[in-house]
Amino acid sequence: MDLYGLKKLMPEIFEKVKRDVRKVYKRHRAGLSLGLVEMGMFQQGFIGGMHFHPGTEIVMNKTPLKVILETQPYEVIWAYTYHILLHEYVHSLGVIDERKCREITLRISEEIFKETNHPAVILARKGIGAYLPDLKMVYIPPEQKPEGISIEYVYGFDSESQTYFS
Repeated sequence: MDLYGLKKLMPEIFEKVKRDVRKVYKRHRAGLSLGLVEMGMFQQGFIGGMHFHPGTEIVMNKTPLKVILETQPYEVIWAYTYHILLHEYVHSLGVIDERKCREITLRISEEIFKETNHPAVILARKGIGAYLPDLKMVYIPPEQKPEGISIEYVYGFDSESQTYFS
């Protein structure tokens, strides 16, 4: 799978995220945009995704996606995409505290996937380091929005409730 192929799957994955959050957390939000941006990676790790609080955009970093696409099987690629979108969607619901967001993301993942060895549960519990042990995840405050980033928009979901960017 390449980035283009993943981009085509992202709307379906994001729709699942929204259904799962509604089922477990009993909350939802419409009017979001989904995008891919080049935020790079650095020695201490990388930013997997961001929600620009209190805005309407969720973005995923293309650089680690490319690494994951090159090194991981489909199941991990899918689970990573699900995990990042879930985490950022929870932020978009007003959960600004990073620790609380991680707890909710883990709870939803465990309730949806049930098996403790499901890649989405492993990612929620241990982070991407479980699959790429030489990389470290860096979390950025949700109110920080990088200026001048170019967003490649993703389309292909229910435009009545969401907008996707890639």
